[in-house]
Amino acid sequence: MKKIVIATLLIAFATALLFYVFIAKPVPPVAANAQISAQSSPAVSDMSLPMPLGLKGDSGKGRIFFMGNCFTCHGIKGDGDGPRAYFITPPPRNFLLEASRQRLNRPVLFEAITNGRLGTNMPAWGKVLNNQEIADVAEFVFENFISAPQETKVQ
Repeated sequence: MKKIVIATLLIAFATALLFYVFIAKPVPPVAANAQISAQSSPAVSDMSLPMPLGLKGDSGKGRIFFMGNCFTCHGIKGDGDGPRAYFITPPPRNFLLEASRQRLNRPVLFEAITNGRLGTNMPAWGKVLNNQEIADVAEFVFENFISAPQETKVQ
């Protein structure tokens, strides 16, 4: 009986592997860190927009969560080069790129943290955090990586 189960699992694995290699054509991911050409770059977002729902983010509280959960992918400096980044496809967002700095305002960050990013490893933190905690993380990212000078404030 044990041999039949093992043989069945091996056949299923081999079939899945063959299907993936020969039939399913994976679409190469677009690198999250890729520079966007001048022709296709979106308009600059309004960086003065407030946090959604009338929330005020606390950057200090957001830093604690970011350093405990987000830096492993996004890096301590927000450059998308955390210890797990090498294993993630597409790579985690580099907040320091000019394209990121022109698009990621408070509402966009809040939405991305809340709902995650489809087609990436970015989780939907809205399932774990409340709106205030999400606003705190979004504020930390905005203040330290998006609106900060090229040399980030985070140490």
